[in-house]
Amino acid sequence: MSRRLKNSLLQTIVESARDGVVVVDARAKGMPVIFVNPAFRSMTGYDDDELVEKGLSCLQADDRRQRAVKEMRDALDEGRSCEVLVRNYRKNGELFWNQLRLVPVEEDNELAWWVGIARDVGDLRELKDRLKSQRKTLEEVRRELPEDRLTGLKSRTFFDELLAREWSVCQREERAITLFLFDVDFFTAYNETFGRSAGDSCLKRVANAIRSSFRRGGDVVARFDGQRFGCFASGMETAPALGFAAQICGRVRALAMHHPRSPGGRYITVSCGVVTVLPDRDGQSEDLLFAGEAALSRAKARGGDCASD
Repeated sequence: MSRRLKNSLLQTIVESARDGVVVVDARAKGMPVIFVNPAFRSMTGYDDDELVEKGLSCLQADDRRQRAVKEMRDALDEGRSCEVLVRNYRKNGELFWNQLRLVPVEEDNELAWWVGIARDVGDLRELKDRLKSQRKTLEEVRRELPEDRLTGLKSRTFFDELLAREWSVCQREERAITLFLFDVDFFTAYNETFGRSAGDSCLKRVANAIRSSFRRGGDVVARFDGQRFGCFASGMETAPALGFAAQICGRVRALAMHHPRSPGGRYITVSCGVVTVLPDRDGQSEDLLFAGEAALSRAKARGGDCASD
């Protein structure tokens, strides 16, 4: 197949895709939009020229203090892919929830473009009401939700939804809930050394080690973003949860995946932030996530390969 034919075929596929596709130039100042497909134009109501002039930040309007926006900025700064659920606004001001995946694309070993793959998932409040009215169990809901394509774990898009639902149950039943946030230590250096294909294989093995550790029906394990994994379970206490997390760190270390650029040793390791709380009436599941991020930061500050609360 000639290069010209390949390019023509690729363009036809992207142009006819149901999901929105947008490409920005990572090497130019401000990362301007250089391509959008018809689905993206239809989803947002903006045409090409308007998106070039305004930039993609116009999709958040004045609603930019979202955790998803911060996650996207962090991913852009670190040059890694991510998947978020972000509140966006069409040109006419209508709110919609955008399941967005950002993927970095290199040329000559240099980050050249960012590709965004967007899907309008509508109003999540309707999803919550529908699930509530159907009185489905957490396990039933989990079986129906999308999975992360690389690891087979639950996607981050719906991890937050499941966590919010379990948080409400624990509030009502006065049960403790525990969040575990795992992060692969020095993963950027591993990718730079062995390449993205090896990095993907590494994430799959780490995901399997974590998933096999959570065996109860109500446990949820997801790819949180990039090289991070999120898990939650109910009915645990702080000390046992920390010990459990430390065991998982040991399981990952025991995989003996060689990492020559790890300052902490020769192998791939993970850090884990652990938070156990009894949800109060005024609290939200996002409070648990923020606490988990802080606990993970403390584990990383200790050099990694450990768990911290």
